Amino acid sequence: MSSKSFPDSLPIGSSLLWYEILQVLGKGGFGITYLAKDTNLDQLVAIKEYLPAGFAARQDNKDILPNSPSDSKTFEWGLDRFIKEAQLLARFKHPNIVRVMSFFRDRNTAYMVMDFEEGQSLEDILKNRGFLPETELLRILEPLLSGIETLHKSDFIHRDIKPANILIRKNGKPVILDFGSARQSLPGRDQMTSLLSLGYSPYEQYDSSGVRQGPWSDIYALGAVLYRAVTGKKPVDAALRIGSRLRNEPDAMTPALDLAKGRYSSGLLKAIDKALMVLETERPQSIAAWRPMLFVVESDPEVPPRPEAAPAQSAPAQNATSSAQAVERKAKQSSWRSFIASMNKFGTELDIPDLSKKGPAVVRKPTGDTVAQPSPMAASGTPAIAEVSGAGESADAQAAQVKKQGSIWVEPVTKMEFVWIDKGRFVMGSPRGVPGRKPDEGPQREVEISGLWVAKYPVTWGKWKQVMGDPSNSVGLTQHNFPADQISWENTQRFIRTLTRLTNGANRFRLPTEAEWEFVARAGNATAFFFGDNPAQLGQYAWYVQNAAGRVHPVGMRAANPWGLYDMLGLVWEWTSDWYSDQYNATTPVRNPRGSATGEFRVCRGGSWKNPANACRCAFRLPLPEGSDQPIGFRLVCEPVEDETGEV
Repeated sequence: MSSKSFPDSLPIGSSLLWYEILQVLGKGGFGITYLAKDTNLDQLVAIKEYLPAGFAARQDNKDILPNSPSDSKTFEWGLDRFIKEAQLLARFKHPNIVRVMSFFRDRNTAYMVMDFEEGQSLEDILKNRGFLPETELLRILEPLLSGIETLHKSDFIHRDIKPANILIRKNGKPVILDFGSARQSLPGRDQMTSLLSLGYSPYEQYDSSGVRQGPWSDIYALGAVLYRAVTGKKPVDAALRIGSRLRNEPDAMTPALDLAKGRYSSGLLKAIDKALMVLETERPQSIAAWRPMLFVVESDPEVPPRPEAAPAQSAPAQNATSSAQAVERKAKQSSWRSFIASMNKFGTELDIPDLSKKGPAVVRKPTGDTVAQPSPMAASGTPAIAEVSGAGESADAQAAQVKKQGSIWVEPVTKMEFVWIDKGRFVMGSPRGVPGRKPDEGPQREVEISGLWVAKYPVTWGKWKQVMGDPSNSVGLTQHNFPADQISWENTQRFIRTLTRLTNGANRFRLPTEAEWEFVARAGNATAFFFGDNPAQLGQYAWYVQNAAGRVHPVGMRAANPWGLYDMLGLVWEWTSDWYSDQYNATTPVRNPRGSATGEFRVCRGGSWKNPANACRCAFRLPLPEGSDQPIGFRLVCEPVEDETGEV
């Protein structure tokens, strides 16, 4: 859509931070949704802008200002709640819930950056096809139930489930869109705005007090979606149905069992009708209560037994996501009147672009969830690694004994392996002329890094579970060797604090600085990648967009860099400790450079499985808010104690 159709929208081609506005996807009464390009990651995103048209407007294609002094308080109140909504929704990490990647303030308003999901809305599919066969319907139903159940377990209800807000990705998997109406389901918090999608909204949503709304409200809406898919008809508005009930007249809506009998199994149709009971007390009260009704196989001579429903997505990335979600589940929820209820949907297909004893233990054989060594390691030129002995001593004491490049120390609580990297000098940044180079990668200069222990692999879900626990048992055994991803910077600090307590403070764990990360990633090389300048070779050492097949992979499956560190490039972005500055290379000290004491964004390095080769270069820097997740993990550094000379 052209920005000319929306006079209040940002001009096409304008920029928000590093996002380039490409197209207006839609506009509602409280904001505009854009398709934009993340020029750092070279990928499309959807951005929602808070712009309540009733009491604010854009001034000269720039800042958004209240229409009058009397509107200022209302505007600021809504802006604060928009930001809280983004912060909260960013905590939901589920493969079938559209993901909030980050949010920021600019132009006197706020923006929510979300995954841009390509595919076709269920609304359009049903308009074109009329019905969905039972087997196809069931394939998308369980993932939808799983996503909605995730919301409900966090005391949230979506409140606007309908075919237009369900996107079917190109791979056939569904994703739930548009959380502008989502609210806490705890009664008595705050008056809810009456938000209605006729035919799909239950009668209790006509009551703005919200006291009767809960998980059963979303169950009604999803039941209505299923009704539309099996009957070809939009459900009758709940207000008309409750009127019939009050007058003791027959229900104004014909049951699905009557309309679709013979084409679908009776068990499914009965479950749909149960969800669509007009009184909320007569419906299933939770997804857990409704699910068995949907998937029961009843004897029905008119319909052959249907195949078993396809399970929810079980790809490694999705289970890893679920474990991150479990860690976040107890997050504090906000309560507020929705100001972004009518913000338009997006994502339709477009043509455009412990330990009583301190010290290390020696592990000589793989145990627990030790990472299996892949065959590429032998051919990668990785130097022989000396295993550290001397159990009962801290890493600091061990460093003093060994201090040999490539020595391995095994942390005794988690059995995480750390590689000793000798102090050294290297040229930080990239030279002009490197394809894809950004200005913040320069100027190049030589810096000195002290010796340190660096984790051999990114932190895995298995290690996360050992340290942080897994009360919901969401980290399966098959996921232990996958990198802990979609981890916010704040949660890396929680992990480090907890690990420090578990090890009785025997060692000082932290994230690497930017300079330390680049030093150990380059492993003595000055080229774009540690193996040279040819991106065609990247697949031997990294999982990135060209070879990852659209999913995350276990750690240690690509060849190590020359210093024996795995997955420094690709797989998952890795947080560093530094605040972002575009003058980092020019203004930080020569010895052990560290970033500014304050800032707006932290820096990630290394690229991920979702990114092109350019983002995996050793010098590439990605600034992100601390609350961001994306495919972001982390790698630990264990810092040895300096001696009296200041040397290590």
